[in-house]
Amino acid sequence: MKIKFIPFFLLPLLIFFSASAQKEKLKFHSINSIGLSDGQSGGYFLCQTVNGLSCRKWFSGIGFGADYYPYKSYPLFLDTRKYFGKNSKGFAYGDLGYNFSGKNKPGKEVYYYTSYHFTGGIYTDIGVGYKMKFMRRSSFLFSTGYSYREINNKVGVANQCLVGPCSVDYSKYRYGNGRVIFKAGVDF
Repeated sequence: MKIKFIPFFLLPLLIFFSASAQKEKLKFHSINSIGLSDGQSGGYFLCQTVNGLSCRKWFSGIGFGADYYPYKSYPLFLDTRKYFGKNSKGFAYGDLGYNFSGKNKPGKEVYYYTSYHFTGGIYTDIGVGYKMKFMRRSSFLFSTGYSYREINNKVGVANQCLVGPCSVDYSKYRYGNGRVIFKAGVDF
């Protein structure tokens, strides 16, 4: 299964070596976005920053964000974009990375617990967008897409006993959150 993701991670290297071989100029870009994720659990705020290099109609960079749907998490991901259309105003993007868990407490689905531990999981985001120039090297970006992220939770419940230490039963929960993403940002 991990072999399927290898081409996604090789794309930034191909862009770099292609530009070097053709004497193209690589340009640094910083894309900063805020947005809303909406799904079965309601609407939640998110923000992201992606920094990387572009060459011709391709961009690839490393991104980091804060995501609150419905548990706090901090995705670290590789972002790849392909610009298309007249003046390269439209774009398609794909993100793949790891979703680090924030400090969370179990929700209403867990009634009684004595301990809990949240961990992260996979993070993906794919979508399309549009950019509008507003200065010489800056643009406003608007995009919509579909995102999936995982958060895992290990919950412990202590058993009743007369003499301690009492045994603890553990349950594992995996939250796979698929949702629609709407983002607006600035590209410098």
